[in-house]
Amino acid sequence: MAAQFNRNAPAPSVKRQAGQPMTLGNAAAARVRLIVWCKDCRHQIEPDPVAMAERYGAATTVPEWRERLRCSQCGGRNIDMLVTGERR
Repeated sequence: MAAQFNRNAPAPSVKRQAGQPMTLGNAAAARVRLIVWCKDCRHQIEPDPVAMAERYGAATTVPEWRERLRCSQCGGRNIDMLVTGERR
């Protein structure tokens, strides 16, 4: 049976202390959105976390993965990103 989400429950507090970075496997399991954009040409994509974990390895941290990215439009490596649980 799937867990129920209580929309009336208080939002979790923001993480205040640094911990271990999220891995691609964690991102896939948590079903978060990875929003990635090129700071040079503003090209933006939302890669599938499951596909990224399969391609780069589930143990790869999100910051390590980000450093490997290259813009498919301009070829630049000036990439920024956001990890969010918000749905479109």
